[in-house]
Order: sequence, then structure tokens, then C-alpha cells
Amino acid sequence: RKYNYSKDETNDYTLPRLSFDEKLRAHQSNRLNETFGQINYPFQFQSNKQIRTNNDTLVPIRCKSPYNNGRIHIYENSCQMLDIAIDWQLRSLLLHDNIAVINRSFSFNEIRSFATAIEANLEGLTLSSVGLTARSIHVLCQGLKKCVHLNLLDLSCNKLSKQSFELLVDTFSYFPLLHYLSLANCGIQDSYGRSIGDLCRHKRLIEINLSGNEFEDMACILIGGALTDNTRLIDLNLSWNFIRSYASIALFRGFEINKTLTEFDISWSGLGYDGSVALRRVLIVNQFLQRLNISNCNIDRASAKLISEGLQKNSTLQKINLSFNPLTTYGVHNIVQALNHTKSAVSMLDISVG
Repeated sequence: RKYNYSKDETNDYTLPRLSFDEKLRAHQSNRLNETFGQINYPFQFQSNKQIRTNNDTLVPIRCKSPYNNGRIHIYENSCQMLDIAIDWQLRSLLLHDNIAVINRSFSFNEIRSFATAIEANLEGLTLSSVGLTARSIHVLCQGLKKCVHLNLLDLSCNKLSKQSFELLVDTFSYFPLLHYLSLANCGIQDSYGRSIGDLCRHKRLIEINLSGNEFEDMACILIGGALTDNTRLIDLNLSWNFIRSYASIALFRGFEINKTLTEFDISWSGLGYDGSVALRRVLIVNQFLQRLNISNCNIDRASAKLISEGLQKNSTLQKINLSFNPLTTYGVHNIVQALNHTKSAVSMLDISVG
């Protein structure tokens, strides 16, 4: 709306109360014109009195008519009414190349505002535990597609549906420089299928954190198959999943061929005897793995014996974590004896139990 009044009437003029529909139209117009809450002069040059006034009322958007004509849009109150983050606050974030928001619940409208205003200069984005939903992930993916310089993406601790996960995996193809990805504690289930394998086949990712999800046999088969093709991945974290003995067998088959992975974390899983048989083969065949975390994996005396046989013939592993496993004295003796072999390169062994 446009309000015309003389200079003498300026001080006594009271802004009318806008209806909800009028506020919605004001916000939509603001987004359409890409004005994002800007006023006729930069916000930082306002006096303290003006800033306090604007906090209580509104920051007018850029005026197409002269300021004296008094065309005013009540913007900040509109954002509060519509549960939308104020755009100039988002703008202050988007000046940075790396943005991290943790443990702060975002509404759909806030994610939409963020995704709309996001800039192509973004290099790192962390939105951990912000309450992403299927709708908000959809609009976020649309905004991220223009971030061609993105190299770090952390969306951990957000519940992902199958559809949302598939959409994310498809979006990753737009990031030619993406190196680090974390989808830890996102509730990714075994039934999500082929997209899990497609994620681990990404041509640019160097480090993937998928800990705290719900991977079982099918996911391990797909990841194992992806590792046979992957020539880029260096660090893979699959800890705290539902990986048991037979699932680990399918997973370790990929390690027999993979020549790039140097760090692997499968802690808090159930390798058991069958998984230890597969791990023995990996330790014998794979000459690239340097750090291995198999803590709390139900490795008993018999399993420790199998692992020690693999360690005797391995010359690249540098660090191995076997803590919180029921190794027994005999199991520990077998492990230590294997590490005393002249071929062994292990410099750190963790067998602590508490």
C-alpha cells in the first residue's frame, strides 16, 4: 500500500494494522523482488534509536517511489506472524563461505527463506539437528543446486524419509567439489535400497559418515559393491548400525578390491565369528587400510585368533581399536604376538575395557 502525507503530518502518523493476507502479500512481494528486507540506506548506518524502532515495528523494504511518499511495508512483524526468519538476518549469515547451525529447530518457512537467499559462494554447510522434514529438504535441495563450490555438507541428526534420501543423493551430483558428507543419525534404513550404494559411488567424496543409522544386510551388500568401483573414498564411518555377522561378510568383500580406503570405522556392530573370518581375509589381501576401529564388535577369543592371523600378514595397518571386546587373556596374547611380527606396521593398539 502507498500512504501519502505531508511533512507536518509525519510525526503524528500511525501505521494501520495489516491483515494476515496483506502481510503474506508483502512477504511474497519482497521475495519476488529479491529485496530481502533492505531499506533505503544500509541497516548498519541507522542510529540506535532507529534500530530500536525497527525492532519494535518493521524494516521497510527498498522503495521504488521517493521515501517522502511514505510507501512502507511492515516486514519484520510479517516474518514473526508467518513464522519466517528475517531475511536480513539470513543475509548476514550468507556473507560467510561456511555456515553452521546446530541444535536449532528450523520451520519450513525458515528453511525456504534460507534456501532462496543462499549464495553460490557457499563452501561448507552444517545443518545438524535442525528438524528437517521432507518438504524442507525438497526446497533446500533446490537452493543448494547453485552451490557449485560446496565441499562440506553435514545434515546429521535429521530424520530422512526414503524419498528425501533419494532426492539428496540425486542432488549430490550437482556438487563437483563435494569432499565431506555426514548423514549420521538420520534414520536411514536398510529398505532405502539402491540409493545407499549410489551414495558410496560418488566420484568426488573423500569422507562419508553414515554412523548411527539402520543398515543391515541389504545396505552392506550395496555398500560393498560400491567400494569395488570407488576410486576416491578415503574415510568411511559405519559405526552404530545394525551390522551383524553375515552383513559384515558382504561389506568386507568390497575391501578386497578397494585401493583407496585408508580409514574404516565399524565399531558398535556385531561382527562375531563369521565377520572375523571375512576381516582376516581383508587384512591379508588389502594393503591400503591404515586405521581400523572394531571396538565393541563382539570379538571373542576365537575371533581374536582369526584377526591375529590376518595381522601377521599385513604391513600397512597402523592403528587398530579392539576396545570393549570380550577378547580374554588368550585373545589379547594372540593379537600382541601377531603385532610383534617384523612385517607389522601397527603403532597403536587399543584393547581397553573401560
